[in-house]
Amino acid sequence: MPAVDIPGAKRSGLNVDLERLAREGDGWLTPEDRYALKTHGVCAQVQPGVFMVRLRIPSGRLTPDQLFGLAEIADEYAFGWLHLSTRQNVELHHIGASSVPSVLMAIEELGLTTRSACGHTMRNVMSCPDAGVGIDEPFDCGPDARRVSDAILARSAELNCRLPSRINIAFGGCDTCRQHARLNDAGFESVVVAGEAGYRLWGAGSLGTAPSLAIPLEDFISRRHVLAAAEALVDVFVSHGDLDDPKRGRMKFVVDALGEDGFRHAFGAACYRACQRLGDETSPPVDVIDEIALADLLRHAPLGGWGSGVRPQRTAGLATMTLRIPMGDVDGDDARRLASLARIGDGHIYLSRDQNVVYRDVPVGRVSEIRIAARERGLFLDGSDTVADVRTCTGSAVCSLGISAAPSVGDRLSRIAALGRNGALRVHVSGCPNSCAQHQAGDIGLSGAKVRVGGRTRVGYRIWVGADLDAGTLGEVAGRVAEEDVEDVVGAIVGMWEAMRRPGEPLGRTVRRLGLDAFAAHLSTLSDGFEPGADDPHLVAV
Repeated sequence: MPAVDIPGAKRSGLNVDLERLAREGDGWLTPEDRYALKTHGVCAQVQPGVFMVRLRIPSGRLTPDQLFGLAEIADEYAFGWLHLSTRQNVELHHIGASSVPSVLMAIEELGLTTRSACGHTMRNVMSCPDAGVGIDEPFDCGPDARRVSDAILARSAELNCRLPSRINIAFGGCDTCRQHARLNDAGFESVVVAGEAGYRLWGAGSLGTAPSLAIPLEDFISRRHVLAAAEALVDVFVSHGDLDDPKRGRMKFVVDALGEDGFRHAFGAACYRACQRLGDETSPPVDVIDEIALADLLRHAPLGGWGSGVRPQRTAGLATMTLRIPMGDVDGDDARRLASLARIGDGHIYLSRDQNVVYRDVPVGRVSEIRIAARERGLFLDGSDTVADVRTCTGSAVCSLGISAAPSVGDRLSRIAALGRNGALRVHVSGCPNSCAQHQAGDIGLSGAKVRVGGRTRVGYRIWVGADLDAGTLGEVAGRVAEEDVEDVVGAIVGMWEAMRRPGEPLGRTVRRLGLDAFAAHLSTLSDGFEPGADDPHLVAV
């Protein structure tokens, strides 16, 4: 198939005839038509004649009726399969081309949308599932995340033709969200200053083939100006980004061109103009966290006690629960059960960036109901068993960019003893270099590639270690491994860390202290399946 002219497709308006798609299937689509479909959340799969449809779930919040409805759509059109992504989206796969318009209409009838879920658009706006109830979250940032999503999405017909590349936006203030803010084009880190809720703003972070952490833009932005700040970043991106070269289209390349100070100056000027245009925005009121009497909260413990899957909320007697969804995959019956269980809590399902499901406001006396009902479906609370929680993309089985079968490797890794005894380790498996599973940010990251190991070229992975987001460092390539040797190599990495770590030292910090070269060299002595280095001249380009 000829290469797509993305700038040309944008300048032509990104129009696509969905009625013709329903009548005739996809045989008539040009590469530019297929790109335009992405702005409707519709992406071609590796199989001919079928598509993936991605739904935006702003802040990751669904109602039970919406999840019930998605289960019905999945059963009718997608072989009963729903996939939860690492950006709090829901994906439906294997949708026949002529069925795509019907699926889009059914999704809209649920009050959901696929608009701008793929392509060079503003992607789903994320929010911490614990925001507003968690002990470490200063206030509920979910309403602001949804407000930003709604406002910028309303401009999508114009913006999708002008954005040089995609924009990722995330909100949250817990320890994990503070780290995650630096992986996004716009990271709104929840803070409270002098009793006022607002955000520390980070800008221009992204991963992919040229990973770069976000830079600080503002120490404090009031909630009443959060939309102005988001629109200002969009305006700077459109004004200074490279529309004609998609490979250099991300916002981080604007920082390269303007310099950090120049980028901040451009943002400040754009934010002033946006504030003048929008005025003081109306923000839904939120409760700002006060000093918490932990002793009072913790004495209201559920049966089985507290853990990573059952966390105390700031209101005594209520819990937040995380159900682990292996590789983010659920069938229609699982989805219906997950929807029903939400009514025990606040009546919503919250999707997490780890492809799991979160319930809030669960009375501690009813925690066991969710625990037992989930176990009946083969699901478990986070941290409740010895199977590790591994993050993966969909991989080569469906994705046209995929090189390796990331979910099958993730499933194998989830069962190895080394990860089972270290359940807090974050293992991220991407099926190609494009970072859908954010492999550079995991404790151990794997990115699918054709690799040369043991004198043979085959499908395998580059191994990334050394990430320490608290210290502002991403993982780096330590070496490469054939697909069949992944468990052995990951087990060796964990074993070396266990032997060499200092008390309380995370894996990334151990790697940095020892030195990446020394770590990789020693690893090669432990596993025949591992070869150190990223720049071997025989390494096959992807």
